[in-house]
Amino acid sequence: MSRSSTLDYGRQRLAELCPSLPSDLIEELTLGWRVFSFGRREELAPAGRIHREAFLIVEGLVRAYYPTPEEDITINFIPEGDFATHYTSLEAPRPSHFSFQALEPGLAIAFSYEYVHQLCQRRPETERLLRLLLEREYSRLMTHTECLLQRHAEDRYRIFLESHGQLLSRISVADLSSYLGVSRQNLTLIRKRLLGRKP
Repeated sequence: MSRSSTLDYGRQRLAELCPSLPSDLIEELTLGWRVFSFGRREELAPAGRIHREAFLIVEGLVRAYYPTPEEDITINFIPEGDFATHYTSLEAPRPSHFSFQALEPGLAIAFSYEYVHQLCQRRPETERLLRLLLEREYSRLMTHTECLLQRHAEDRYRIFLESHGQLLSRISVADLSSYLGVSRQNLTLIRKRLLGRKP
């Protein structure tokens, strides 16, 4: 995809997310964009550092995870059209507890937090976009947390299939089991059991 096509994709995605965003403001936002490609398993933004950019994924798949000494805990999968960012970085610069890693080679648009905050000073409408992004992510995070706390492993897998089934072939068993909070062995058994029930 060419740079101009990539920027057009970014403009279109912002207009879909926030239809009330003026077109001239979207054009101002593009001045702070950086287009880049990434490789499989490349770290877009590692944990323990202050993240200076958010990433709109144009091509490829990214996972957000929490690194621990024992294992990495996957907390989200970010496909094309979604943002990979630690949203608290939008509110104030602070080290992130999460890492963002590419599961596939891809292409992204990087948004500079500093530029967006500068634009907020000149164009208050920008804050509406930030608020929508924050609300969207907090809602997703709360839904996933409640699912982990209140649902059995098989239910969690079913819910994943309903909401993200199109990503299943692109995600390893290890990453999916981490996201669902089950062991790889249990996830394999759940999948076999559900396949066995199909007519």
